Amino acid sequence: MTDHDKENVKQLVARLKEIQKQSDVTIPGWMLDENRYGKGSLTLEEQHEWAQTVVQSMRGTVALLYLISCENRWGLRDGQYQFKTEEFTFGLTRELIENLLIKHVECALIEHKPKERYLAVYQFYYANDQRLKEVGHSWFAVFLDEIFVDLAAQLRTGKKMPANHVLH
Repeated sequence: MTDHDKENVKQLVARLKEIQKQSDVTIPGWMLDENRYGKGSLTLEEQHEWAQTVVQSMRGTVALLYLISCENRWGLRDGQYQFKTEEFTFGLTRELIENLLIKHVECALIEHKPKERYLAVYQFYYANDQRLKEVGHSWFAVFLDEIFVDLAAQLRTGKKMPANHVLH
């Protein structure tokens, strides 16, 4: 590895440590080891760990972009994000949106492709990023909107919601 490459690795590892310190993203130890870089391909397990780590960040980005889109459409209510559909207004948080993504997207993908696990999830988020760049629309925004519209429809029919469901 050249001196320039070594410096890049140092900067990358320093940035990963900073991300870990400032967020809830857990970085695997091997990613924080400057001596690991340049030592050949990642093992399959390292690839899975890498994908799971990156997905945490991608999920957070999708959640924040969705919240911003809701703010653009309906504004804030008492400084909080909201989703409005007819007579219902739902308060939204980043944690709520991330939990919906985990439960309704990521778990389904992992169940559908158990050998690929978070590699499949990463590919799905990546494909959405590409779609957003190309056409300016996110699959996730439509999907999340549909979840809240469906929830409102269930409430309209008088269906009782469980007291401790994913939306809390």
